[in-house]
Amino acid sequence: MLPVDLVLASCSAADIAAALDTGLVIETEWRAQPALALLEIAEAEELLADGLLALAAENRLAVIVGSDPDRRRLTLDSALAGASAVVLDNAQRVSLDAVLDAVDELPETAVLALSLDPALPLAPGPGAVALDLAASGVCPVLKAEAAQGSSALDVAREAVATGRWTGGRDGDRSLILVPVTSASEALHRLTQLLTTSIPRAFGVEPADVVAVVLDLEGELGAKKVAAARVAAGVAGPVALTIEIQAPARAAVLLLPVAPTQALTRATMYAGLLAGLEHVSIVHALGPNPASLADIVAGPSDRPRRTRLVELLTTAD
Repeated sequence: MLPVDLVLASCSAADIAAALDTGLVIETEWRAQPALALLEIAEAEELLADGLLALAAENRLAVIVGSDPDRRRLTLDSALAGASAVVLDNAQRVSLDAVLDAVDELPETAVLALSLDPALPLAPGPGAVALDLAASGVCPVLKAEAAQGSSALDVAREAVATGRWTGGRDGDRSLILVPVTSASEALHRLTQLLTTSIPRAFGVEPADVVAVVLDLEGELGAKKVAAARVAAGVAGPVALTIEIQAPARAAVLLLPVAPTQALTRATMYAGLLAGLEHVSIVHALGPNPASLADIVAGPSDRPRRTRLVELLTTAD
């Protein structure tokens, strides 16, 4: 969904008219302002809104939020009191079409539950239906309480999820900040962390330490980092923050040398979740990176423009 004024910043009125003539784009409204939308997505949103509202009217729809997937499931099971459910876990990564399919295929007596950690990065493309549902208020939103940890890494995760930065702690090796001045130095420090520092401190093999990056192609992107691991003889996992499924015991999060749109509170949070016992953050933000506080205090993820909240809340 794009407001017309925003589209006109990069396209002419003639371009817009031509796109409308193809039938792939339609005129609509978003927040009471003229907007344009891809026809296929607009129709999917309307169908999905109808299906979700029908489930909500039957008390067969819920959103579960929390940082721990196991605790989210326990919270849901407790609320269901024995009723069956279809659970879409990691719902921040579930596409619009996948939710629509789940609604269409839901057994007649089952509850549809969208389960997610709302602090994590969103998947590319239309999705994050659970966030729209939670914002609309049409169904229960269950909160799963997380286990309270005491390490610097535990505290940092909890703080970053809410937009605050706490940093490391003297004598606590669970979270270490590693300042660098260039991409080449960052790759050198990565090799040191993988071959010496982390294995010695935590008793893990270098190949078992995940390197977490924010993009594929940058100076510290996945391809460059993977090549550096191979060159150092410590080949192992390299993951984008959005791809992290199960955490490793230890991780190294490589931030871009220069701030980019990929560096957000959500990607910082995902990086902190990548290591169970330890995370080293390699950064070029200076010895006292106050700018990290600004990053995590800013928007959590990219702007989202969807009609779904309006469709859910303004239906007859």
